[in-house]
Amino acid sequence: MKMEAGKTYMMPLIMGPIYEQGTGIPYPEVEVVALQFKSDHDAIQQLLPDCYTVAKEPIVQIMFGYNNGLEFMAGGGYSLAAVQVAAQFSGEQDNYEGDYILVMFEDKTVPILGGREQLGVPKLYADITPVKLQKNGHLRCEVSIWGHFIFGIDLAPMKRQNAVVRRVATHRINARPWLAYKYIAALDGPPDADYPTITRNDTKVDELWLSDSSSIYFGNPEEDDVGKGKYLLDALKKLPFIRFEQAIRFHGSAVLRYDLSRRLR
Repeated sequence: MKMEAGKTYMMPLIMGPIYEQGTGIPYPEVEVVALQFKSDHDAIQQLLPDCYTVAKEPIVQIMFGYNNGLEFMAGGGYSLAAVQVAAQFSGEQDNYEGDYILVMFEDKTVPILGGREQLGVPKLYADITPVKLQKNGHLRCEVSIWGHFIFGIDLAPMKRQNAVVRRVATHRINARPWLAYKYIAALDGPPDADYPTITRNDTKVDELWLSDSSSIYFGNPEEDDVGKGKYLLDALKKLPFIRFEQAIRFHGSAVLRYDLSRRLR
């Protein structure tokens, strides 16, 4: 089997190339529910690789995303829940501020493998609820592993925003790339991959709602319940909720810019 230059492959290789390099991946139907809060600078820094530093504002974002109509999933979709922190990369060639992904849970195998193998995004499997509307008008989204609750967010009733606010939100979202760290262990010797990465999304916000309050709440599973997931959850709990910043919900579309995704130097 000959590997073709300029094309990207995933295992098993008998699938052939999955796409041409230098292209983006359309996400025609996207819904996002997220909250941001101010946390502690030192607590965030302890969770970052050494090549990253905390941004000027120590902001944590909890984001739930719902994606549908994806060509690479035969028209299907998947859900995700990510914990991100505002971070800065200053290297020999690159200088970027964006959102470093501490963990991204997803409920389908294909996007997990692609994100880990190619982009270096730290993805894990979990069950993710749809957006739930409570009797009091609040919205809730939750993550669980093997039937054990991990964390969730609760957003107070939301107000629909006009076109001007949507344009501002679109600009702010697109101005912040995803930052990650690609680490793939080798069978022996040094790791096969060990470097920071940047990933961009071109997002279009069609409908937008904002909330003036929100909260995050955690479960308390043990190692016997969720394995090493307990230590991941323990690390997330060390990020103190100092002050609520904002909460949003939007419907729209996006293009995952694989053509702009690369290692940072």
